Amino acid sequence: MLVLAIGLAAASVGWRAIVTARGLDDATLQAQVAAVAGALATAPDGSPRLALPPEMAAAFQAVGGSSVFVIADAARRPLLSSDPAVAAQLAPYLPERDGLFRVPAFPRHPEGMLAYAVYSGQWRVAVAQTREQSEALVSSLLDEFFTTGLVLLALIGAASILIGVVTVRNGLGPLRLASAAAAQVEPARPGLRLPEAGLPGEAVPLVAAVNQALARLEAALGAQRRLVGDAAHTLRTPLAILTARLDSLPEAPETAALRRDADRMARLIEQMLQMARLDGMPLDVSQPVDLHVIAVEAISALAPLAVRHGVQLALSEQTNIRPVTGNHAALVIALTNLVENALTHAPAGSLVEVILEPPARISVLDRGPGVPEAERSLIFERFGRGQASDSTGAGLGLAIVTGIAATHRGSVRATGRDGGGAAFALDLGTFA
Repeated sequence: MLVLAIGLAAASVGWRAIVTARGLDDATLQAQVAAVAGALATAPDGSPRLALPPEMAAAFQAVGGSSVFVIADAARRPLLSSDPAVAAQLAPYLPERDGLFRVPAFPRHPEGMLAYAVYSGQWRVAVAQTREQSEALVSSLLDEFFTTGLVLLALIGAASILIGVVTVRNGLGPLRLASAAAAQVEPARPGLRLPEAGLPGEAVPLVAAVNQALARLEAALGAQRRLVGDAAHTLRTPLAILTARLDSLPEAPETAALRRDADRMARLIEQMLQMARLDGMPLDVSQPVDLHVIAVEAISALAPLAVRHGVQLALSEQTNIRPVTGNHAALVIALTNLVENALTHAPAGSLVEVILEPPARISVLDRGPGVPEAERSLIFERFGRGQASDSTGAGLGLAIVTGIAATHRGSVRATGRDGGGAAFALDLGTFA
């Protein structure tokens, strides 16, 4: 738009230069006619008598017929002229009243002439000049305009654009910083706010309103996390009492069913506490982590559960396993949930395998009923449970794994296995 404005300004200046040059032609003709008419008198015999100043008479003679004056009678007969031949061509076109008129092309002047006529007493006085003179003046002005004016306008335009770009970039620099800060806003960084320093005055209310909204969201999110954590902690005590009382009851089918329900509730409460801890504070994922140690710790913790279910647990490790940076405790929780999920669904007498694969993948394989393809994304959502899931599942374990994987710039996915069963792969993307 700035370039367009400069171009329009240049065109306007050029057009005004042409109009001004042509206006100067008209003014010059009128001044010459007035001078000739002022030097005109009537002789005693009734004929016109002209007494031009010597310098003016010399000027008409010097241009060689390109500028002429003519004095004619009412019948348009030339009586006095600086060039009788040109006057004879001009006389028929003398107008009835004062003003400009044009003379068409004739052999002497093929480009025609521009003239101005007035009445001075009984005489018609006219001064004419060739179009060539007018166009030469216009051409001279345009040449001067294009060689100096346009160059100057181009320099001014370039400087204006450069200054505009620099000014806009410097002025919007704080906005770019605010945008970069906005891109970092996430639940793991609740205290992050957009910088307000150095912003253009028009943008300060918007950024301030965004920061106020972030503060309100942080408060609401904190209250929600505290509620979940407090509820889970509060439920632990009555659940422990309930479990103790169930243990004191005699063995019966009803008692066994109640114990299973209590175990499911305990698992749900523990996973809610894990979720609250993970959501409540950002994880430090900058420490070096040995995946072999992670796998051994998770398998060791779940060995009693595997024995109870009659399922074998095995760990195998391929070569070229890369160390990762992350959070040791969180990764143990993630793998524990995957292995526990596999043990829950694996039939008695089967094998649950934990495999470390390059570059930084932990796979958990079982021979359970598997996960239908349509449910492979649903099971990683909070409280998302597949149709084949048993009643002991809480629906939070795999959601916790997903959150931990995302914190480590990784992912988790479920696939099927040849011969039946499911394979869960936890890929980590933060290498040491």
